[in-house]
Amino acid sequence: MRNMIRADIRRVFRKKIFWIAPIAVLIFSFSSVISMFAINILTKYIPLLAAMGQQNNSAVYSLNTVFDSLKLALSIVIFLALFADDFKAMSMTQMIGYGMSRKKYVISKFIDSVILVLIFYVVLIPVIFLLFAAFGQPLTGEYAQYVLLKIFFGILKTIANLTISALAFYITNNMPLGIFTVLILQIIPVGLLLMAESPFMKIFHLDRYYMDGMFNLAHTNFALGLVPEGILWTFICVFIYIGCVLAGTIFFFDRKELDF
Repeated sequence: MRNMIRADIRRVFRKKIFWIAPIAVLIFSFSSVISMFAINILTKYIPLLAAMGQQNNSAVYSLNTVFDSLKLALSIVIFLALFADDFKAMSMTQMIGYGMSRKKYVISKFIDSVILVLIFYVVLIPVIFLLFAAFGQPLTGEYAQYVLLKIFFGILKTIANLTISALAFYITNNMPLGIFTVLILQIIPVGLLLMAESPFMKIFHLDRYYMDGMFNLAHTNFALGLVPEGILWTFICVFIYIGCVLAGTIFFFDRKELDF
């Protein structure tokens, strides 16, 4: 299994699509930070913008936009890089046919996705700090803590997205459906927020029980200094949306006929 993980990582690094996402995200991050500082400058001369609270919210809004875009881009690119070639060349059936257990195959792909996500985010951390420092606003104090928590939960959300999308792929053997699952996972939080506006649905707080809502609640608890509650919500969400989904993938895939 270790040899397969190393081979997958080397193969992914050689794919052009793997490098498109980080370059695009870096460009987007750079433009977002520039726009943020531009708004801060404009608020000094346009009272209306200051009255609307743009100066206080632009940094957080810009950072949230960057991380939401990064989560979507990484989920799609890593999913394609890990599974597309295997699907086309039927490497999955060949590896299993040569004696590799299905459990080891699923776990090795999961480990691949975790390694690739960590590499992306580790590269992104100094880039974000350097961008802010270059514009005279170093990330220090509470805002630095907010950014680090955002990175931590961004990693967990991206891994969860890939794990759920992999489940859809293993069950259906359908690559487009796996990509579609990635996109659906980005739409569900918006739908839950819209449902929460309804007086009837608001009492159920459905957004808190979905992955994004649970991770955001954990993030808020950590930011408020409620560490035990933050750890509890993080553990519950990781257990449900990563651990249970991975276990379900192994269970269903181990009993599936490989007829493709």
